[in-house]
Amino acid sequence: MKSHEEINYDETKTLNSSTQDLSVLEIPPAGFLRGVYVLVEATSSSNVATVAFATNDAPFNVIDSITLEDTNSKPIVGPFSGYDLYLINKYGGYTFSSDPKQSPIYTATTGTTTPATFNFCLRIPVELVSRDALGSLPNKSGTNKFKVRVRLSAIATIYSTPPTNAPSVRVRMVQEDWWEPDASDLKGRPLAQNPPAMQTTQYWTKGTYSVNSGDQRIQIQQGLGYLIRNLLFINYTTGSLRNSTSDGNWPDPATLQFESTILFDRLRTLWRDRIARDYGYVASVETAGGYDYSVYPLPFTLDMGLKPGAESRRGYLATADASRLEFRGNFGAASNFVVLANYVAPARGDDAMITI
Repeated sequence: MKSHEEINYDETKTLNSSTQDLSVLEIPPAGFLRGVYVLVEATSSSNVATVAFATNDAPFNVIDSITLEDTNSKPIVGPFSGYDLYLINKYGGYTFSSDPKQSPIYTATTGTTTPATFNFCLRIPVELVSRDALGSLPNKSGTNKFKVRVRLSAIATIYSTPPTNAPSVRVRMVQEDWWEPDASDLKGRPLAQNPPAMQTTQYWTKGTYSVNSGDQRIQIQQGLGYLIRNLLFINYTTGSLRNSTSDGNWPDPATLQFESTILFDRLRTLWRDRIARDYGYVASVETAGGYDYSVYPLPFTLDMGLKPGAESRRGYLATADASRLEFRGNFGAASNFVVLANYVAPARGDDAMITI
């Protein structure tokens, strides 16, 4: 099978004081869906204000909500914010250069009176591993289509000091597919017509837990009953800020327990060191190639190469509906603790079908 990309969405709206729904992308049929690229470009015509972002989640939080739905209109990825999708791109283990801020197209203009702009590209993942196309989903129906729903944020969500003229935000989306293969190769040998373990599906979902200061035990519910591929933990202040304060409130150490087994009892500084070792993010915090305040990833995909991703699938955390998955530690202040969970539903519920 060969991969191809198809441009099929282009919409522009000017930010205002309210959220705005974009038109729904109905993905045309084209073989096997691998993912969807989301290109966001914002420009303002003129500006005399010294522009400032409202939070460290900007500019990615210009997307208030994004969801990929399957052919039965059930969420596969999302709903969650553009910043959440940024973290999934950065820590999900899908590409070689994974930080969207390291892309040559990334820009974010603040602290100046020049016309305010920002550009970034995110990818909604469908395929698990490009090596063998596991997780790419059949996309052949002209009536029951995959859909992407996007809502833009209000301008105050992005800027504490907005530009004089509100930016117009252009959103383009490009689907990435595998073509349907020929029946045989040039020598007449038959070719497989489907990816391995077809209908194996990965999901990304989000949970938020309100916690008080002091010792807390959080019973994580996201992903239970399936194979967990990634967990991303994010700590926000009660004012929805993610900064050095929220990072300082992170439990030190933090403990994760699965059933009766302690998976780790990890110091905060060593977790940051693990981020550098596993992902190569060694630049300054909140910069391109650096770690993110109050974001602590836990990949179960480190069993094949030297960085997360391209895994053998033997390292996933196998859970049951009633499994005990508990995060605990001493929080420095009341917080909103967010869990982004990436789990895998193997074809026919048989995890042996997806391992190599």
